[in-house]
Amino acid sequence: MVRRIAVGIVLLVVIILVGCEDSTTTITTTALSFQSLEGTWFFPDQAGYTEISAFVAPDDATTGMADIGWTDGTYSYWCYGDGSYADSVLTGTYSYNREDSSEANLDTSGLDLSIQITFTLDENNRLSFSCSGDGPLDGKTFSNGILQPIS
Repeated sequence: MVRRIAVGIVLLVVIILVGCEDSTTTITTTALSFQSLEGTWFFPDQAGYTEISAFVAPDDATTGMADIGWTDGTYSYWCYGDGSYADSVLTGTYSYNREDSSEANLDTSGLDLSIQITFTLDENNRLSFSCSGDGPLDGKTFSNGILQPIS
C-alpha cells in the first residue's frame, strides 16, 4: 500500500512538472526604427557623469542625427553629428565642444570624428546607447533615458 502511494506521488509530480510551462525569459533583440527614437531623452546621473541628454532626429528611415551632452566635473561636452542608420546603429561623423568652467578654462573642440552609436530600448521604453569611435564619445555608454514630452 505504501509502495502504491509513493508511486502515485511520483507520477503526480512528474505530471505536474511536465505540464508546467518553461518560465525562462528569452530576450530578443530587434532593430529599432530610427523614428521610434525621435525626441529628447534625459538620463539619470551615472558613472560620474551628470546632466546627460540626447536628442535624436531622423531625416528618414536610414539617415539622421544625434546630439549628445553631458557634464564631467568642470567639463561640459556637447557632441553633434549625423550619419546612416541601420539595425539600431547610427554610423557617421560628429563634432564636439568641451567647455571648462574652472579657472584653467581648458575649452577645446573637434571636427569630423568617426562614431558608431548603438541604441536599445528596454521593456519600459528606457533608452540606452553605447558609442565606439574617436574622441570623447568613444566608449561612452548611457542607460535609462526617458523620452521627454513635447510641450
